[in-house]
Amino acid sequence: MYVNHEVFNDADRHAAALRGWDQHYDQLGSGVFQSTVKQVAVEGVQVFQEAANVRVVQRGELPAGHTTFGLALGGSGPFSFRGVKLDQDAMVITSGAKEFMLHSPAGMSLVGIAIDPSVLRMVADAAGIDVEDNLFERDVIDIPRAAGVRVGRRMVEAVERALARPDQLADPQGERRFAQEVAEGILDLITYHVPDQTNRLTHACQSDIVRRSHDLLLQRPEDPVSILDLCSALRVSRRTIQNSFQSIAQTNPATYLRSIRLMQVRRLLLTTHPNEVPVSEAAARWGFTHLGHFASDYKTQFGELPSQTTRRP
Repeated sequence: MYVNHEVFNDADRHAAALRGWDQHYDQLGSGVFQSTVKQVAVEGVQVFQEAANVRVVQRGELPAGHTTFGLALGGSGPFSFRGVKLDQDAMVITSGAKEFMLHSPAGMSLVGIAIDPSVLRMVADAAGIDVEDNLFERDVIDIPRAAGVRVGRRMVEAVERALARPDQLADPQGERRFAQEVAEGILDLITYHVPDQTNRLTHACQSDIVRRSHDLLLQRPEDPVSILDLCSALRVSRRTIQNSFQSIAQTNPATYLRSIRLMQVRRLLLTTHPNEVPVSEAAARWGFTHLGHFASDYKTQFGELPSQTTRRP
């Protein structure tokens, strides 16, 4: 695990701060260089957010043995990656130790992600494509702007949480949760380039997918299943799972599974004394580790805070 946040006033020091990257930055814009690099690395995944106030050109070699993704978060103009325009309607997606040149505008902010072959396979399997698909070699692909903004924000928030609470990544389970969140963000965007074949499924098949997902959740209460877990266990694509839940329960899988976990906590609170099972313990038993978020979700679901739920005398 590696978690770090640094501020720089020199382009070369900024470039050297990114672990595993062989590159250098040349400042093109005028003025005192000011930048930040925030990065998190766990087993199989590296995520970084970088920002700089002046125009720079980045040149170097992509990390060997990894597939690299990039999202432009903002700037005074578009980026250019390996000769292709890059803005919030596009995503970098390329693999191997390729040479690259990235022109970044003044006020630039971007998210970069590098994943190893095991995580790539997990993403590809969940998308229903082969790891050798040329999708992973296109350099830049088009994506819906709203989706790019949403996933970019999700990656930034994941990095910020890790910076605020690095202890949450101190065990394999925490690292796995972080890696899966990143992988799910990538999956969300590449799905737009994968043909939809879920219309071949019958209502009964979709219902079975929802039932098995529900059962899997109940089997491991303290370690909530992710979408990638479901894809792996049920051997179906993310889109198949998404469409099945939408068809059967008229909601997305994340909302459905969270609702079931919240109901299990409520059931536990209603049947136990506060001294026997405190609210925090009841929440933890069903995988809610952030009490603030849990309380908010609980109130949204049931119209009251968990502390207001009637307990057994």
